Amino acid sequence: MAKLRVLFIVQGEGRGHMTQALALASMLRRAGHSVCKTVVSKGGDSEVPSYFEEGLQSPVMQVPSGRFFVNKETRSVDWGRTILSNSFKWAQFNRSFAVLSELLQSERPDVIVNFYEPLAGLFMLRERLETPMVAVAHQFMFLHPEYRFPPGQDVQKLSTISFTRLTGLGAERRLALSLYEAKPLPDKKIVVMPPLLRDEFFELPKDVSEPFFLVYLFHHSLSKDVIDWHKRNPKFRLHCFWNNDDAEEVTHYSDTLTFHRLHGQRFLDMMARCQGIVTTSGFESMAEAMYLGKPLMLNPLHQHFEQHCNGLDGTSVGAAVQTNDFNLDHLVKFVPEYNFDTTKLRAWIGKAETMFVRELEQVASKKQSPKRRRRSIIDAALSLTSDKPPTLPGWLTK
Repeated sequence: MAKLRVLFIVQGEGRGHMTQALALASMLRRAGHSVCKTVVSKGGDSEVPSYFEEGLQSPVMQVPSGRFFVNKETRSVDWGRTILSNSFKWAQFNRSFAVLSELLQSERPDVIVNFYEPLAGLFMLRERLETPMVAVAHQFMFLHPEYRFPPGQDVQKLSTISFTRLTGLGAERRLALSLYEAKPLPDKKIVVMPPLLRDEFFELPKDVSEPFFLVYLFHHSLSKDVIDWHKRNPKFRLHCFWNNDDAEEVTHYSDTLTFHRLHGQRFLDMMARCQGIVTTSGFESMAEAMYLGKPLMLNPLHQHFEQHCNGLDGTSVGAAVQTNDFNLDHLVKFVPEYNFDTTKLRAWIGKAETMFVRELEQVASKKQSPKRRRRSIIDAALSLTSDKPPTLPGWLTK
């Protein structure tokens, strides 16, 4: 197949979607394709980490988008502040749409890959594009009938599913990343895919265990809980990674507690050597730890429905223990009981490169006319809260 030019649009909130973009970019390069440019959404003040720009090997630019706020007291997503703040940003969003339009004209990509960024879905709804889009996220598994949700939280479930459909608006294919295989859903344009893991990950040594725990903090305010536990248990060595832009690269709190600013390779190296991992249920960190056979303590962010879903995935297969606090006593107890079999997961992840390259090549070869694409986008928009395709009046489809 002719060499493809691919445009990435990546949600910048958190680091999971950036990890996926790095992995897919490498797969595309090995297949003879290239990422012509990458757009990363910017909801807060954080900049694109240096390891992302270096590993992607394509120009990166940031555009304004929405932002999630965390309540420092409850450690939960502050939905009121999140909704209120983002509702006043339409002028910024319009500037982001203009940037995307200019990029499509200047770069002429063959296909767009959207890593769960809502701006891309809204952009596809607003514009009539001939360039097809593929949407990639583990959240698309939420639209699969075989997926199991945690009980209760019906409001959060509905809002999360609606947001997921929004990010996939106009996509020719929705690639649902999953820890296990499941059937494709052609009517929903969903294909279940293995997790996207970085190249460096597969170079890590296996079956190594050193006496320390690795901790990933979604927000640096969570460090207070870790410090409180550490004071009660100073004999356990902890290495914590946080998104604290005001901190030094490495902060030695004590002889057995160290904080690190986010660094992809350093985190992977420590993951391979640790004896257990604490994380707030990020999908990629879970997949990596499970592949390496590392016991997990999952502490989903309060009121963060997606993380509770990830936690259920991990505990249901025996790879993790889930808690509602940062009491590492749970992990200390779980480590000797851990017996997760990595065989099936490693075989599933081994299929990833062939599957992803194939899906993108197939989509890129099927460009649609603007008129036909307009109808498919309208269908998707009207079905944000329903799995049934709507019946449109004739005047709307002319």
